[in-house]
Amino acid sequence: MQVEQKEREIEQSGQIEVEESDAYSLFVYAVRSQVTRDYYLRRLRIFFNHIGLLFGGTMEQRCNLFAANGQKDPNWAFSCIVRFLQYQKERVEREEITGATLRNFVKAIKLFCEMSDVSISWKKINRGHV
Repeated sequence: MQVEQKEREIEQSGQIEVEESDAYSLFVYAVRSQVTRDYYLRRLRIFFNHIGLLFGGTMEQRCNLFAANGQKDPNWAFSCIVRFLQYQKERVEREEITGATLRNFVKAIKLFCEMSDVSISWKKINRGHV
């Protein structure tokens, strides 16, 4: 409960408390615009739901868990991202979403991984999406 309240206060005030090991805070810090931050967090939430990461947890908990797992095992993180983007690419082909939406998912996930020091080969990922 306290974490959710802190998360809401941070998002509403626009002030970010950055701790070196806190992937969520670093990610939120990296996005200046509140509107963009909300869109990126929503896209990350969809990504975490797709990979089944800590349902019922706060975004802060989910972000920090993904970052910790991704730092320990970059291949796991890469695999999760590729599976998710492949699913979204299939949705583009069925015209459920646009290519721009797919690119926006990539931007949000890429920024999160970069800010949380999760090593991903973005060249490989960028080759595969629209």
